[in-house]
Amino acid sequence: MSRDEVADDKGFEQFEKFLEAWSRRDFLKRAGGAAAYMAFLGGAVEFLDACAGNPNTTTTTAKKGGHVVEGNFSDIRTLNSMLSSDTASNQVIGLMFDGLLNYKKSGDLIPALAADLPKQSADGLTYTFKLRPNLKFSDGQPITSDDVKFTYQLAYDPQYADVASPRRGDLSKYIASIDTPDPLTVVIKTTQVFAPFLASHGLYGILPKHVLGSLSAKAINTADFNTAPSVTSGAFKFVSWEKGQQVTMARNDNYWAGAPYLDQWIYKVLPDSVAVTNQLKTGEIDIGPVDPGQFDALRTTSTVAMSEFGVPTFTFYAYQLDPTKPAGPLFQDKAVRQALLYALDRQSIVTAVFFGHGQVANSVEPPISWAYKDKPQVVVGFDKAKAESLLEGAGWAKGSDGIRAKNGLKLKFTMITNAGNKQRESMLTVMQQAWHDIGVEATPSLIQFPQLVSQIVSIRTFDLFLVGFNWSADPDVSPLYHSRNAVPGGFNGADFKNDQADTLLDQALNTLDRTKRKQLYGQFQDLMSDLQPSPVILFNKGIYGVNTRVQGTDFGPFNQFAQRPWNHGVWVTDGK
Repeated sequence: MSRDEVADDKGFEQFEKFLEAWSRRDFLKRAGGAAAYMAFLGGAVEFLDACAGNPNTTTTTAKKGGHVVEGNFSDIRTLNSMLSSDTASNQVIGLMFDGLLNYKKSGDLIPALAADLPKQSADGLTYTFKLRPNLKFSDGQPITSDDVKFTYQLAYDPQYADVASPRRGDLSKYIASIDTPDPLTVVIKTTQVFAPFLASHGLYGILPKHVLGSLSAKAINTADFNTAPSVTSGAFKFVSWEKGQQVTMARNDNYWAGAPYLDQWIYKVLPDSVAVTNQLKTGEIDIGPVDPGQFDALRTTSTVAMSEFGVPTFTFYAYQLDPTKPAGPLFQDKAVRQALLYALDRQSIVTAVFFGHGQVANSVEPPISWAYKDKPQVVVGFDKAKAESLLEGAGWAKGSDGIRAKNGLKLKFTMITNAGNKQRESMLTVMQQAWHDIGVEATPSLIQFPQLVSQIVSIRTFDLFLVGFNWSADPDVSPLYHSRNAVPGGFNGADFKNDQADTLLDQALNTLDRTKRKQLYGQFQDLMSDLQPSPVILFNKGIYGVNTRVQGTDFGPFNQFAQRPWNHGVWVTDGK
């Protein structure tokens, strides 16, 4: 990127100074981790910590034995599929627990534990699943309809109201009942038409009732199973979790699709995104997200195959909107929220921080979604003068120290993101400078990814957080923006509550007519472009590297994290 593109832009000059301070060579090395994939969650959506994608397959005969090491820069939080709200946890959960359904990389649903896609009643309210015969958990016990019912009860049944599931807001509203007429049949009835039910809620890993069924709701939140599951339903079974280092899994010989080729799958936790890329180069890890700053260098590494593609993921920041929290009063006025976004040169962020591997966002729907609206009612570009004008008009005047204040309250706050995600660390530095230039004091603070997720879904004492979010193939964005999901454990940790937003989201959920749904989501995107409660900075790209010794991976837009139907078919050419 050259100075000529915006030669007279003082904000850009500050950004250039920032790059010079790092030294461009050092910046290329260290700015990394196509991060943003916090997303939080599971099944339908989740907070993201990294990026994704890459097929690596040959026609050579598969070999049994050996291991794969997958690297990432975020540790997991839980191994319970109904408690998880982040991609790191879901990535590992997906190796050990299968759901009723799964995704192709295109986003098309395919059966997993279910023998086929469910039959749906004419009124759209009843889903009848038939399980595959002779399903077994890793301990040899049968997987039955009772296990499916129990798993979903954790997030919708009043008797489990104390289970801190991020899925409770939607499932407790939309699931009316679950019946199990026989061990292989599950009948789920919804309270009303719920268009994204299968795509967003049909993929949760099924848990063993014979292990967890005797526990109280509160006990499930802290059960040993959550960190060391003794029984699994997926391709691999749990061996150990060394916190901050790695999770080790072994072949599950009872897996319904056939025992995996690999002896072990290891999820390795590394200090940051650059370390992940470096260990891909050295062969210390076999699979991992590629740091955008290292993309070109890694592309010349003969032992690593890479691919890049669009993903249903974005990087965003969210204001503390709860007026009872210390920072809440700062962000109640949408003029302040809009001003802070106008002050950011997001194209420079995409170009310099993500090295062009991304796209400036104008919407809360990702471009690969059929509901995406390219030009919503309000399109916010980089405009420092407008940002300052909005703040002045809202009564925020600069004091002698250069910081804006109103009624004795300074426009001063802390921004948090996850340490080790070099893109996000760099973004906070850029945001700090851009906002300082308009009289706002924003201080970056780096915490570990599991703690960041806890801040968003439960603790919620933050002022502003920066993270990524990963969506399902359905355009439903209510997990992040509907007021019902502001409950503890829900994804709406920013406490955004708006009646018009709720109405549009509910109407879109309650119709199966795609044309009507698209219109409603278009109106919702218009509304959010004006309110800006959680501004989206960019839409991310998925970038994954896979060592050429590893065969059978098939990364794509919708199966880079938990949903990987190809896991059991991965093998290594050297058998090691």
